[in-house]
Amino acid sequence: MSDPATAAAPATVRRHVGAVRATALCYRVLIRQIVSAGRVAALGALGAIMIVVGWVVGISSSRNGGSTAGMIFDGASYADGFGLIVIVPIVSLVFAAASLGDARDDGTLVYLWLRPMGRAPLAVAAALASVTVSLPLCVAPTVIGGWLATDFVSGSGQVALGALAAAALGTIAYSCLFVLAGLLFRKAVLWGIAYILLWEGLAVGLGDFAERLSLRGYARALLARIADVDLGFTTYRFVTAVIVLAAVSAASLGLATVRLRHVDVD
Repeated sequence: MSDPATAAAPATVRRHVGAVRATALCYRVLIRQIVSAGRVAALGALGAIMIVVGWVVGISSSRNGGSTAGMIFDGASYADGFGLIVIVPIVSLVFAAASLGDARDDGTLVYLWLRPMGRAPLAVAAALASVTVSLPLCVAPTVIGGWLATDFVSGSGQVALGALAAAALGTIAYSCLFVLAGLLFRKAVLWGIAYILLWEGLAVGLGDFAERLSLRGYARALLARIADVDLGFTTYRFVTAVIVLAAVSAASLGLATVRLRHVDVD
């Protein structure tokens, strides 16, 4: 006759949650965590400012008799200078750092942590939630602002297309990187802003080596290549830029997974 305790044991074993189902579960929880009216309104307003200023830049250039090539350059430079330096990294930082940071602070991460599932789905879900919210807030103002700054001259469509590729892939790479930062630092937003201002904004202009270690440099390369504009910095090949941004995204998620396996959640 079997031991009753032994017979009942299998009923108490929790089944492991598959990777796809675990990712979907974490995504649903985390995206509710990071979306707030205040964040969306503030960052949406920042994007609206870029669009309005882009419209003013385009009108001013047109009234001053700017050439077609000059206005294409102005549009691409504006998409880079406002979109890729300010909008894309800051918006990505706010939502990516909050994706696991907020969940850790309010105890939601403990709920996910205790589920019988791997850690990779949690890292991937955090990045997906951040990208879902950040993409429209990053891509729309960068594309529209850059396009308006050209005043719709011939070739302006290439600027918009370049801005689309640069902003989209840049947002994904920054989001993955800042998800990792959210696990490594308690005040990830402050560390992220310091990185954006001191490295992406200033150090990149110091030389080729610094630019090689900058996400902005590769995002800008996509913009320059597609728009066929020389922005005055090293321009990497299109394929090189895509590969580097994808590699940074994958490596960041890999490191975030490793970190999740060793971090204490309480």
